[in-house]
Amino acid sequence: MGKYVWPCPSYSYVSSPFGPRNISIPGASRYHKGVDLAAADGVPIIAAGNGTVSISDYEKQGYGNWIELDHGGGITTRYAHASKRLVSAGAKVSAGQTIALVGTTGTSSGCHLHFEIRVNGKARDPLNFVKDSDTVSNYTGKAGAGAKNVVKAMFTAYYPANNAMEGGFLDALGNPLDTSKRTCAAPASVPFGTKITVQGTGSEQDGVTYTVNDRGGAINIQNGVYHFDLLMSTNEECNRWGVKYGTAIIDGDGEGIDAGQSPKEITRVVVKSITGAAGTRKEILRKTEPHLSAGVELLLQNSRMELQNPMVEGDIVWETTRTGSPASLKFTVVKDDILSFHEGNPVSFRFNGEPVFYGYVFKKERSDSRLIQVTCYDQLRYFKNKDSISYADWTYSELLRVLAKDYGLTCGTIADTKYKIPQRIEETTLFDICGNAADETLVNTGKIYVLYDDFGKLTLKPYESMLLPIWIDENTAQEYSYASSIDNEVYDRVKLAYDNGETGEREIYVTNDTASQGRWGVLQYYAKLDSALSSADMQTKAKVLLDYYNVKQRELSIKKVFGDVRARAGASVAVGMGLGDINISNYMCIEKARHTFSFGLHTMDLTLSGIRGEFHA
Repeated sequence: MGKYVWPCPSYSYVSSPFGPRNISIPGASRYHKGVDLAAADGVPIIAAGNGTVSISDYEKQGYGNWIELDHGGGITTRYAHASKRLVSAGAKVSAGQTIALVGTTGTSSGCHLHFEIRVNGKARDPLNFVKDSDTVSNYTGKAGAGAKNVVKAMFTAYYPANNAMEGGFLDALGNPLDTSKRTCAAPASVPFGTKITVQGTGSEQDGVTYTVNDRGGAINIQNGVYHFDLLMSTNEECNRWGVKYGTAIIDGDGEGIDAGQSPKEITRVVVKSITGAAGTRKEILRKTEPHLSAGVELLLQNSRMELQNPMVEGDIVWETTRTGSPASLKFTVVKDDILSFHEGNPVSFRFNGEPVFYGYVFKKERSDSRLIQVTCYDQLRYFKNKDSISYADWTYSELLRVLAKDYGLTCGTIADTKYKIPQRIEETTLFDICGNAADETLVNTGKIYVLYDDFGKLTLKPYESMLLPIWIDENTAQEYSYASSIDNEVYDRVKLAYDNGETGEREIYVTNDTASQGRWGVLQYYAKLDSALSSADMQTKAKVLLDYYNVKQRELSIKKVFGDVRARAGASVAVGMGLGDINISNYMCIEKARHTFSFGLHTMDLTLSGIRGEFHA
């Protein structure tokens, strides 16, 4: 390649790649914006190119000791978790110059270099730009050259209420507005006649160039985001467009960043080819009515479309988890001359006539010829599938319906989550795609929604609608354990940061809870935002995060409680217990539920929480 230098010579192993990841390190992001290079403590970290040190700083959480280099043309590189920084902000450095030493500071589980490349503030996969064979000897010194002037942008469509042009609708130059021409209003710092090319909105306007001919009171630059009003050709087009975020090429020609500079930013996913029709499983079991009003009713549908009622030996165990896992049903059946079923066959389970579980056989095990151990999962098992999807202005509810349709899953009650999520592109599991949508909805509305499978139908309900009339106290909870903590994911200060490319300042927004800080000290949540928000929106987001995280974590586990099939993960039960530091008389959310059906006796083990938002203990 030659445009960059590998930042950690002799160490080429990438221990964590760019993109979505499953992690267990508190405070670490689920989306990895760089690559991790495993290296020994104290190994030199070198500059990937000529540039200026824009940041040399320390973060207790996050990057630890870290450095950012500005290479010009909108290209920056970041080097994090160093044991020592060797350059200061403002210093000029050369490609291959040692700027820091490998360490494990900040949010880190071991010695490594976290390395990022950003183009106009957007994180890109470094392995698309540099490889371990790129050394100082073959460095071309052209990194960052030739990039166009690209800025972050908010585009708002407008169209005059009565575009008859009878003297009232003039641009800032005094000319009548002409909706047949692509013109726009821009901030005062952008001269009239400047060409503005839209990109990154994921819409049909991407690549369209407008000419600046107007101004406006709200047309400004806020938090580094340029505001543009685009004149649309019709009122319908204006209403369809609304407001979108992306980037603008100033004086651009619609080509975006030079092809030789970096890959074009991916803003949407387009399906180009599908081979073969999607298959549909035939399920006569779905329409089968219960035939027992008392006790266990377990039915299997085999591949010959026959319903079977197998003989069960031992316990039937049904387990649910609030997030990130499907419900499971495990049991052991006796093999006889009639019983015949296979992986993928539908299974239903009812208790005392009440529907409990509907799913599919995923695993069969046997230790002898007589008994078969069976593991089944509900529809959420298919949310472990990985996929790539782009969307904009969808609610969590709309996203869920699209995913369900794509995978042939059945939907039941889907609550309207209302909040329209801005443009996103995802490449991860369906669980993570929905989890990210749930997080976005929570942060912007304060509302928590529970996703689960209700006897073969995907269901999404608000947390507060799942309160059960089930009372648990010291008498009903024969065995229990209780823990409270402020050690993990509890914060009483929220600090949000944004790098304003217009002013060259890092803008910080801080929200404190002085009462909690008086009890616990300062526990800080820090996040650096990639996209700008207005000052009011920043403050609103910080307040929502503080409300969510500024709560002591409590977890109560109870065992061998008299069973109730309504008690599934995501629902809440009323708890009245004295637990030492607190006397609880309130609802607590079920994080995990394990129900055991043993020879007609139904008991359950519950893990309860009172830890977030509406989950007050």
